[in-house]
Amino acid sequence: MPQTLEQNSYTVGTVTPADMWQAVGKELQRARLAKKWKPIDVERAQGPSYKTVQAIENGEAVNIESLDKCARALQLSIVDVLYAVLTSRETPLSPEAAHIVRRFNETTIAGRQALLSVANALPPAQSTSGTAPIPGGGAGPKGPRR
Repeated sequence: MPQTLEQNSYTVGTVTPADMWQAVGKELQRARLAKKWKPIDVERAQGPSYKTVQAIENGEAVNIESLDKCARALQLSIVDVLYAVLTSRETPLSPEAAHIVRRFNETTIAGRQALLSVANALPPAQSTSGTAPIPGGGAGPKGPRR
């Protein structure tokens, strides 16, 4: 049976859907402006229509295909855009944790199972920050059995 994290453990901060769309739009706009492109240039680079680019940059919710098309036209991936947005929040993932998350997303099902097995085998750290360790996630019994 897979083990789960308790609520609020290892959070990246609270992000509402509206916040997320706004931040994604700003991140894509930042990438476009770094190239000194206009929205029409994104369309010409196999992106969505310039009107859709403007909608994305204004924080409007669009379909994932349009978002992917816009990111690819700017030579980005959706993963990179979302990662940039999430790491800008209050409590970003550490570089090591971000690397593990990225590897988890890029590997096979067997690789994911291996990463989860390793994570579940790790002994919990002494908690001083109020975050709860993975229940039962220790490598073995905590003391002698009676």
